[in-house]
Amino acid sequence: MRALWLIALVVLVACTETPRFLPDGYRDQSVQITSSTRFDAARFAGEWVIIESFDETPREVTADRVSFTPSPAGYVYATAISHARTDPALANVLHISDRPQLQIGQFGRLSYLGEYSDQDPIWVLWIDEDHRTAVLGTPSGRFGSIINRGTKLRADRLQAARDVLAFNGYDISKLRRVTR
Repeated sequence: MRALWLIALVVLVACTETPRFLPDGYRDQSVQITSSTRFDAARFAGEWVIIESFDETPREVTADRVSFTPSPAGYVYATAISHARTDPALANVLHISDRPQLQIGQFGRLSYLGEYSDQDPIWVLWIDEDHRTAVLGTPSGRFGSIINRGTKLRADRLQAARDVLAFNGYDISKLRRVTR
């Protein structure tokens, strides 16, 4: 009888789908990804602080802020790197990335326009009721982050954001703190 249970267990394990990650991704492709029905484009617009991210760039050049500025096409998207972390004399100097246009789709699905149109779309996977904390990700899993309206984020909202990433197939063990 014990051998029969062991065989059944081996068969069950063999039938279980193994996670599928892209070589440069953080999300299991076999898990369906969702976006937020709570997303409101006007309330989402503005400045955000990146709390945690899957970004693999060196810590001193990791973007620590992001903005979504309303435009006729949807949003102008920009990330900013504060140099204060690497050189206190540059505390007020920011490096701002190119400013691609994002088209706003249903449920917070943001697609790049123009020369960036081949980039993965950014989805708002979750946003709290008051639009203070949000989780961003891409269907490919190459990008994901937890953003907040300020540097202070309550532990329960941070945990909820991490849970959303895990639910959407992200390997949250790869998350790293960006803003302290």
